[in-house]
Amino acid sequence: MINSNTAPVTVIIPTYNRADLIAQSIDSVLDQTWRPHEIIVVVDGSTDDTVARLQPYADRVKVVVKENGGKSSALNLGLSMASQPYVWIFDDDDIATPDALRRLVLALEDNPEAGFSYGLLDKFYGGWPGEVTEPLICYRSSDQRALYLKLMQDFFIWQGAMLVRKSCYDSVGPFDIRFSRSQDYQMLLRLARRFAGVGVPEVMFHQRHHEGERGPQHARFKSKDAEAVWARFNRLMFDEIYESHGLDEFCIGAVSPDLDARAQLTALLQRAAIMARKGIWPRAIADMMAASTRAAFLETTGVPVHLQAQEMSALRAVFEHGARSAFPSFAEAKGFRRALANFTPELRSQIIGNLLLPVTNRMRLLPSRVNKAEEARQIAYQLTCLAQPAALPVYLAARRTEYRLYGVERLNPSADDTALRLRRPSGPSGDLSMSGSAP
Repeated sequence: MINSNTAPVTVIIPTYNRADLIAQSIDSVLDQTWRPHEIIVVVDGSTDDTVARLQPYADRVKVVVKENGGKSSALNLGLSMASQPYVWIFDDDDIATPDALRRLVLALEDNPEAGFSYGLLDKFYGGWPGEVTEPLICYRSSDQRALYLKLMQDFFIWQGAMLVRKSCYDSVGPFDIRFSRSQDYQMLLRLARRFAGVGVPEVMFHQRHHEGERGPQHARFKSKDAEAVWARFNRLMFDEIYESHGLDEFCIGAVSPDLDARAQLTALLQRAAIMARKGIWPRAIADMMAASTRAAFLETTGVPVHLQAQEMSALRAVFEHGARSAFPSFAEAKGFRRALANFTPELRSQIIGNLLLPVTNRMRLLPSRVNKAEEARQIAYQLTCLAQPAALPVYLAARRTEYRLYGVERLNPSADDTALRLRRPSGPSGDLSMSGSAP
């Protein structure tokens, strides 16, 4: 029973060697307008004085100590102990906004068909309180598959901003202990594949950015190496998605696994775009080759093939800044170019014109990039794939149309939430430069 004091929520906070930060995170959870019924802190074999720092919370927080096994194993232990119908997983270095839990609970109470609710987050650098960034980009949709496909393209629902029905975690199974990084992304995709989510247009937590080490004891890494670690686990994740998902799961509006040739073309272009965004070029190239075969078949039957809205949206996302669509070498760029060459000239021009759109935006922003040399090299590789004068009219037309989003919309902060953020006092500001999208 929800009342003004408590909510039927178990909060799980896994922690490893964050003794100097975890108290602020716990305090932000305890200070909720609707306090959770249960808070479980899982100490994953910490070698610092975390356990001693937690002693003042003994009457309000259940502390469980285990041998170090990584965040996934800590979360699985916490889930096995959770007694409440809703679960909020929160990090040991972030700060929850005071009304986050109430908002997330009400969203699920008002939408019984949804498996999870979620909101926005912003970032701060250094100590708390501190100046925060604008909220990170997030999306919502009334179409479960559209939201799932957008999540495959982009990671924008963070666990600290997300409340999940315990029954949904029970249904999809435990966190995958193979993942010492991106385990939250992998679990999010498993949930979103099966359950609808409802977006709440308010900031739910402030994400702390610092230079501390990350990962379990046996696989620690520095913050500067996070990108390479994310890429490795993303490849594992999306290789498995490629093999396990039916082609129909990549086509918005498909109602059965039996797709006609036109819907197969849409699904192949969508899956190719997702694989390219993750830098899995062999998969992307294979799907582009298969898509060209479907298009050729359609044209032999007299069906003219023009790109549809979902396809244009998918293609325009491939080379966006923040995507991990980097070519590891010139060989992959040439392979992608050869795959594009298999389409008929008219359709090839449509595809290239849409792929080219974000590349020119990256060229414009090149002077502001930190790693200009690597960014310039990637732009050169991309232009190698997309240098086709016949595509220029399509590219120019693409600049005048908005097909970047299909089936989803931006989740923007409400007016009340924005006003609250502007009124909130802040401490010393840090470096507020925005980073790219995560996993």
